Order: sequence, then structure tokens, then C-alpha cells
Amino acid sequence: MSDIRQRRRRSRRNIKRIRQRNRRVLLSVGLLCFIVWAGFVNVSKQKKEQEAEQAYAEQQEKKAREAKEVKAGKEEKDEPVLAAESEKNKWYLKLVNAKNPMIQTDVPEVETETLDSEGYQVDARIMKDLEAMFEAARADGRSPMICSAFRAWDTQVSLYQNKIGRVMNEEGLNEEDAAIKAATVVAKPGTSEHQIGLALDIVSSEYTNLDEGQMETEDQKWLMENSWKYGFILRYPLDKSDITGVIFEPWHYRYVGKKAAKEITEQNLTLEEYLGEEPVGDPTENIK
Repeated sequence: MSDIRQRRRRSRRNIKRIRQRNRRVLLSVGLLCFIVWAGFVNVSKQKKEQEAEQAYAEQQEKKAREAKEVKAGKEEKDEPVLAAESEKNKWYLKLVNAKNPMIQTDVPEVETETLDSEGYQVDARIMKDLEAMFEAARADGRSPMICSAFRAWDTQVSLYQNKIGRVMNEEGLNEEDAAIKAATVVAKPGTSEHQIGLALDIVSSEYTNLDEGQMETEDQKWLMENSWKYGFILRYPLDKSDITGVIFEPWHYRYVGKKAAKEITEQNLTLEEYLGEEPVGDPTENIK
């Protein structure tokens, strides 16, 4: 009996040791699995963090690139389109102003063509576009009329001297200051575009005064909106006197060709700006 009991005790001890060993094995396996799982989770987390960081960096890079493109586009847009160097010497872009005057012998010989029964003349090369503009105006129910066009040298001298006399009488200025004031309205001989046959004074048939009231007429509004289509620009626009050296004249139109007229009008430039020339300056700053 004692042997049986001893065997039983040994058997129970063996079973207990086996169970303890199995528990240790299971615990080790469980711990190993946990370590492997934790490592996998950590690797996955690091990978996601790296992916997130890469995505953020790419997003920031894209934003920076887009901002740069927008800025470059804005700068390009803000940069005005000016006359090409190859165009600046063309007859239709000839600049005549107080800083670019002509002496009598410099005035080009212009082949003129008579416009109407009033005897107004222009450079024959602009006649086709000028007639097309007036035909379009009439088709739209407008009736602008010309009150001045090509002027010979002597005619410009006479107009300028008469204006000086009127300014002296009306404003009490001396001859020097009156000459400066007169030049803001009637160009000094050699500085008038009328002398090269490319300029016209056009007024409304319903209002013929040469003053700012012209801009309120329907005829003048039509010209301001459509003249560029035929190669003409409003030469002395509002708030540009410091550049042109001439007061606002909502009746003075200048032929510059269709391409230049479109670019000048769309960008609200003067001919001086379009050609990259220096501003003439305030026309009255030297009046005492």
C-alpha cells in the first residue's frame, strides 16, 4: 500500500510540474506574442506617422508652389504690355509732345485726304479706319462730328498765339505764364499731333463745346467705348495730365493702329506710358 501511495504522490507531483511547466510555456508564448504584436503596432504607427508627415510636407510644398505661381502670375499680370521695340519707330506711333517737340523742318510731309465738305484733312493712311469708325457710330444711332484735324505749321502758330492773348486778357497773367497756361490747352507749334495728321478733335453733334461736358454726351461715350476697335485712342484721358502734359480732353482722338489702341485702352495707358517714355509732367507747375 505504501508503494502505491508513493507512486500516486510522485504522479501528482509530476502532473503538477507538467502543469507548471505548461503554464510557463504558455506565459512565455503569450509574452512573445504580445511583444511581436506590440512591435507590429509600433511599426504600423511609425509608418502612419511617416506617411502623415510626408503627406503634410507634400501638401505644404504644393501650397507654396501654388502661392508662388499665383504671385508670378500676378506679377506678370501687373506688368503692362508695352510697345515692342520694333514697333516704336512706326509712323502711327510717332510721339509728339512737350518733351518730344518738332521744329518746322522736322514736321513730316503728310499726304492728306479731305474728309468731308468742311474740308478737314487727315493722313491718308488712317482714312479707311476713320471712315469705318464713323459708319459704325452712325449705324448705332450716334452722330459725332469733327471740329479739327490736320493743321499746317502756320495754323498751329496762329492758334497758340491767339490762346496766349486770351489767357493774358482773361486771367491777367504775364506773357510767360500765359504761354505756359495756353500750352495746356493749345499745343505749342511743334508739339501738336494735329501737325502730323494723326489727331482729330471729335465732338457730339448735340453738344459742341470743348469742355468736360463732352464726356457726358452719348456720342462721346460711344467713341470712348469703341474707338480702339478702329485704331484710335482718347489721347489725353482723365487723371493723366501729369504724364501727357495736357489737360483732360474728352474730344481729342489719336490714331495709333488697332493693336496698340487695344493694348493702350485695355490697360488704361497713355501713349507715353505705352512707348516707355518719360512723363511730360504737370502742365501748370511752372505757372507763378
